[in-house]
Amino acid sequence: MSYEVLAQKWRPQNFNDVVGQKHVTTTLKNQILSERIGHAYLFWGPRGTGKTTVARILAKAVNCPNRLVETEFDKLPTAEPCNQCDICTDISQGRSLDVFEMDAASNRGIDTIRDLRENVKLSPATCTYKIYIIDEVHMLSTEAFNALLKTLEEPPPHVIFIMATTEHAKIPKTITSRCQDFDFRHLDDEKVISRLQLITTTENITADEEVLTLIARQSEGCLRDAENLLERLVSSVGKNLTVATVEPTLGFGSSFLLHQLTEAITQRNLADSLATLNRLAKQGTDLKQCLHQLIVYFRDLRLLAIDNNLAELVQSPKSDLPELKQAAEQMSVGRLSRIIRILMHTTRDIKQYGYAQLQLEAALIQLNSLEEGLQLQEIVNKLSALEQKIDSAEGATHLSKTAQSPPPLSLGAPPPSPRARVSSPQAGSTHADFHAETEPQGMAPEPNPKELSDALAQQVTRDLAELPSFWEEVKSQLPMKTRYGLLNEAVPSVNGENRVKIACSPTHFSIANEGEKQNIVDALTQVVGQPVQVEWTNLDTVPQTADSTDASEKKEQKTAYVRKREAEEDPQLKTVLQLFDAKILETQ
Repeated sequence: MSYEVLAQKWRPQNFNDVVGQKHVTTTLKNQILSERIGHAYLFWGPRGTGKTTVARILAKAVNCPNRLVETEFDKLPTAEPCNQCDICTDISQGRSLDVFEMDAASNRGIDTIRDLRENVKLSPATCTYKIYIIDEVHMLSTEAFNALLKTLEEPPPHVIFIMATTEHAKIPKTITSRCQDFDFRHLDDEKVISRLQLITTTENITADEEVLTLIARQSEGCLRDAENLLERLVSSVGKNLTVATVEPTLGFGSSFLLHQLTEAITQRNLADSLATLNRLAKQGTDLKQCLHQLIVYFRDLRLLAIDNNLAELVQSPKSDLPELKQAAEQMSVGRLSRIIRILMHTTRDIKQYGYAQLQLEAALIQLNSLEEGLQLQEIVNKLSALEQKIDSAEGATHLSKTAQSPPPLSLGAPPPSPRARVSSPQAGSTHADFHAETEPQGMAPEPNPKELSDALAQQVTRDLAELPSFWEEVKSQLPMKTRYGLLNEAVPSVNGENRVKIACSPTHFSIANEGEKQNIVDALTQVVGQPVQVEWTNLDTVPQTADSTDASEKKEQKTAYVRKREAEEDPQLKTVLQLFDAKILETQ
């Protein structure tokens, strides 16, 4: 008898032997036991997960005459085929006259479907049901799908259609709506390893658990791929499989060198990283596989950095857990996420442009220069502190200018000497103490401090009619949030005695709160020196005056270069640019 490969030899022959698709097999067994068998099934999912295998088992189960299991006292019906009768044997060996397997990739035309429509009318030769298994059904042409619709919806009672595909999205909705959908999923590494351990034990193959882990990780959740890879390794290095013997065959680099590379990346040692990568390349290592292993390693570190309780999700061997936990404590989740992102982008670039070693070297340089990023809350705190400093500095500057240039005072005494100096309050103070230092001028009396304070308070009072001239002064007393929010592009105008109308942008006006508006009223009242009533309106409802039109025209006449230079010289923006090491690209 000719040699049978492991994937064929260990192909499941009953539902209980199917690995990792219990949600499918349980439903099918219940349908068989309750005799609620559907007329059309659609199995879809990744390659090598058991779609065609389950289709054959279902074909045997619905036709097997010996679906009975013996108990101590009686025989009970079961959903599993016996695999001993002629019907089960013929279906397993592919020689049954009533089970047709069709490859839609090579039989995708309408003529094939027309022949199928004629054949379904014939009764089964030996079985209860005539089964049509159509593999890769998404390859059928549009005309073939349309020809299949009526037969698929209302087939003869002795016909069951089982369709399998890896491209569920390419199946027309008119087809899927006539079938029972079953999704086949990738297998967990633990289930693949468990199956491989059963195979190696039965076939007298010695394999370390780390070797089986590498095979399972390489198969990416496809059991057939894992079995074929095991077959290849046995043919290459024999039945004694160790990490050292299988790494060259798999294209993996030396475990020691990979460990050195990960440590060099963790410690930001660029020279060691590049030297180790060069040694891996000289050994003939598949650098794509090396990159995949790096992604898996740092993904495991990120899981452990998030929480040690996520150790069950780690793909590395369990024996490496203590070392992984120790490495995870030295790195933040943010840095690990950025490392994984860079490595994944490198994988994409290698597929698109090639030059694997060059791309990996560039990635290592980028990883070495990767700094810990600031958390969002830290940025918010820095901005808040910066805003408070700017507000305090502007408030102190305003009071200082006001105190240093007072108008002539009328206190019933000669004006102060030209050498008089008035001190301004410190930022954050609520009351200012003014001291005048003057030289004696004859018998002129020195002004009373209280009278001087009252006089300075009077000089702050402004005429409301001159609001446009001191509007910026009012805005300077308000927080940055208000200046660049509600009052951004706001247009004030006098609307009668002690009444002011402020037209704001509709966007900012809709989200402003009453406290913010009250702060503006208080600032106006303080500057004007008497209560002021404010009327709020949207900016688009205020007609544009000639002055504002001229101003806008002048503003538009500024070139982009001039606007950019003005923005760069703005003291507030300059501070923000320095904080984030940023630059202005464009002004509008």
